[in-house]
Order: sequence, then C-alpha cells, then structure tokens
Amino acid sequence: MDDRYFRLYGQKLNYHEMISQHAEAAGAEIAVAEWLGITGFNPTINTFKTEADVGTGIEVKHTFHLSGALILQESQKQRPNDVCILVIGKSPVYRLIGWMPASMALTEKYKHPRQASYWIPQFNLFEMRYLRKSIYGQN
Repeated sequence: MDDRYFRLYGQKLNYHEMISQHAEAAGAEIAVAEWLGITGFNPTINTFKTEADVGTGIEVKHTFHLSGALILQESQKQRPNDVCILVIGKSPVYRLIGWMPASMALTEKYKHPRQASYWIPQFNLFEMRYLRKSIYGQN
C-alpha cells in the first residue's frame, strides 16, 4: 500500500481527508453530548472500543450520506451494552437520526453479506425522542 494514503473502512484517504473525517466524527460526538445535556465534554478518537464515545455507554457513528446507515464493526461486540447513535451532516450542522442498542444491532438480520460489519437502515432506528425515556437514556 502506498504510505501516502490511509484506509478508513476500506476507503482510501489522504492525510487531509483523514483529519477531516476525524474532525467531523468528533463534531458528531459533541452534538450528541450537547443533546444529552452533558457539559464539559471532550471528544476522543481511536479508543478502539475500550471506552464509550459519550457518557458511559454511547457509541456515536457519523456519516456524510443523508440516507446513510448506522454501521457497526465486529469490534462493537466488545461493548454490547452500548447504545449506538447515528449522526449525519457536516460541521456546523449535524442531525441526530436515531439510535439502537448494540445488542439489538449486532444480529444476523443486519449483518452485511460481504463485510465484517452490521448495517442498520435509518428506518430501523428508534427515534431520538425515545432515548431519554428508555432504560438506555440514563448515561
């Protein structure tokens, strides 16, 4: 592989694209933290599923694609009790689309046929307004 490129989920990115991708993901985490009312939040990158993105159990997934799916990697199985939230958009405008507990998302129903990942379409996600009312909204 040409060392001038980085790979993110199989996609070839140059250094500047990689920085942009991480910045947008951090922006999505900040948007979720603000929505949850968490103050003093500091986003992190490359925690490799050893800790939650937000609070004690929130995994944030970001995409630029308006019709994009919530995509979870096999490594999410290390944290099956997390709630996964899909955020779309680009700084400064992010939209929180919906959520699903990882334990519900990491099932054969959502397994991608050609990748080691799980793709949950937006129409299968729970609406954000129900997160606070659920047992998962106590993070």
